[in-house]
Amino acid sequence: MRKLFFLYFIFIFSALFGQEKGTIILTEDNLGTSFTQQILILEDKTHSLEIENIIKKETDDFYQLDKDNPSVKFATSRFWVKFSIENNSNEREFILETARPITDKVFLYQIKDGKVVREYINGDDFDYSQKDILHRKNLFPLTLKKGEPQNFILELSSGGEGINIPLKIHAVRDFYTADYKMQFRNGFYYGVMCLIIVIYFFFFLLLKDRTFLYYILYVFFQGLLQFSLDGYSHQHFFTNNAFLVNRFPPFAGAMAILFMLIYVNHFLVIKTNYKKLHLAFKAAGVLMILAIIFLFLPGKLHALSYPMINAFSLLSILLSVISIFYLRSKRVKVDNYFTLAFVILISGAVVFILGNFGVIKNSTISLNSLKISSILEVIILSISMSYKYRELQKEKEEAQAIVLKNLQERNAFMDEQNVKLEHQVKERTAEINLQKEELATINEEVFSSIKYAKRIQEAILPSYEQIKELLPESFILNRPKDVVSGDFYFMEKTTSKDGQEYVLFAAVDCTGHGVPGAFMSIVGSNLLSQGILEKKIHSPAKALDYLNEGVSATLKQNMDNSTVRDGMDIALCALSKDLKQLSFAGAKNPLYIIRATGKDAGTLTEKQSLDGLTLYEIKGDKHPIGKYADETLKEFTNHTVQLQKGDVIYVFSDGYADQFGGERNKKFNYRRFRELLLKISQLEMAEQLEILEKEFEKWRGNEEQVDDVLVVGVKVK
Repeated sequence: MRKLFFLYFIFIFSALFGQEKGTIILTEDNLGTSFTQQILILEDKTHSLEIENIIKKETDDFYQLDKDNPSVKFATSRFWVKFSIENNSNEREFILETARPITDKVFLYQIKDGKVVREYINGDDFDYSQKDILHRKNLFPLTLKKGEPQNFILELSSGGEGINIPLKIHAVRDFYTADYKMQFRNGFYYGVMCLIIVIYFFFFLLLKDRTFLYYILYVFFQGLLQFSLDGYSHQHFFTNNAFLVNRFPPFAGAMAILFMLIYVNHFLVIKTNYKKLHLAFKAAGVLMILAIIFLFLPGKLHALSYPMINAFSLLSILLSVISIFYLRSKRVKVDNYFTLAFVILISGAVVFILGNFGVIKNSTISLNSLKISSILEVIILSISMSYKYRELQKEKEEAQAIVLKNLQERNAFMDEQNVKLEHQVKERTAEINLQKEELATINEEVFSSIKYAKRIQEAILPSYEQIKELLPESFILNRPKDVVSGDFYFMEKTTSKDGQEYVLFAAVDCTGHGVPGAFMSIVGSNLLSQGILEKKIHSPAKALDYLNEGVSATLKQNMDNSTVRDGMDIALCALSKDLKQLSFAGAKNPLYIIRATGKDAGTLTEKQSLDGLTLYEIKGDKHPIGKYADETLKEFTNHTVQLQKGDVIYVFSDGYADQFGGERNKKFNYRRFRELLLKISQLEMAEQLEILEKEFEKWRGNEEQVDDVLVVGVKVK
């Protein structure tokens, strides 16, 4: 009996302590458990080793872990895991589960006789469709015959984030049964997160309070972080984009922290009441944004971004919790649920982040801590936010009650005032009606006077028959801004001392428009007629000198120590009967002559050309008709031009060129005016008049006419 007991003890001791390093013995009882303590690990910091080197490595070059599901801190190293499996169970088909879902590259090599006989690839650096088992986790299919040991090497690497090395072997049926339960738990988690987002989004739409929006965005990115850590982003979002799937988990985590900072700052009204705390929150946000920028840069900065994001996240959560307790110490009212939620969050976040830094070795605890604490936190925060919603609604109702009371008092006051006003309105209406009748009478009298002034003005202007008799080939465009005009045209026949007959015609622009301009036009027309008919003046320059003296004398009559600062601009021409000679004098206004290009122009100054025609300009003198008190009258200059057949002569006021309009509401301007004259100069005079009117209306559009418009054209046949 003693011998049998001794042999049994020896067998048990050999099974427990005689097992070779790196050997996993599968039984019915240990399937689905972690075999991490049985595997051998080698860290390749320089990425210089290849699978051929690892196969040849001695067992003593590797080390064993002392805990299941360990966490490896942030590293860019490559890890090689060596192990053998001896199947003593009744199962044949297995699933090997290793590395957390967000590991970049995972290779499994099956070794036989010192060579790789089969290679499997996994990890989110590869297309999702390349996985041997299409699953969010890093899984490998294994076929193991009973009692036949098989050798494997596992290669793990990431771009800087932490690597976990769990190693579990499941029976296929048992794995999918357990995975179904895990999917249900995950579905509950994400369902709660989505429900909170939807509910509080409607709260935000109802209340327009940005606190709810920041809370929604915080929960949204918190959910995306867990979604990525569970491997769903590779499975559903970025199935073939390694760049995004690798950076999405830390990006989602960083964005969650950013909106958490904004949410806490806004919820506790820190920006308004606590400037130093606000600066701390602002600094934490800037640091996190810097870490996000590093995340999307290549090389060492990218690897550095992972510990930065985790460190700044921990600091940000600590800052939030410290701020909460600081405000409570100052006896500021902070909701208890809000405080509890952040205490729970910091507990889970500290465990998760310390696991990422390798301080907490068990990855199962560190990875699940954030999910558990986050779901508890958002549920408790939702209770806090519901209280905030109730408070906002209560404040809104109280504000509405105050507004309603004020409105009722205001309405009562308004009713009282309306009674008084109604009586006053009746009295004022009677007065207004009486004034309206008086104004209508005055207005009718004024308008009648203006219409009569128009008839007087038209009477002093040359008639259509007189114009056609003196200058058959001519047109006059005259568009007053008001009923009466400050612009007027002049035409008169005279004979010089030598018996030569001339037709004098002019375009005159008086200061102002309307009734004041009309008065000036009557003065000017009378003085011109007087100078030509009575004084026998036929030189344009002499006529302007006479007009200048007459206007100055007229405007100074009956004035005490003052002078009316009014006058007129004028272009005056004397055309010989044989149409061979033209004399011109101008007060500020010029004369245009259009002649075929190439013909003798004498001393004429060319201004603009178009389609074989040239427009020449003779400028008037720079001083106007009329003078100021401290000025002496200046004489005007006479210009003589030899005309040629086909010449077209134009004199005008500034009203056409100064009219605003067009697409950009700008002036028509003189350059465009000259171009238009060049285009129409060879047409019949009546047709020229029609085009000038149409172009003016087209340019003006809906704009008001800014000034009186006058254009006189004469053609030499």
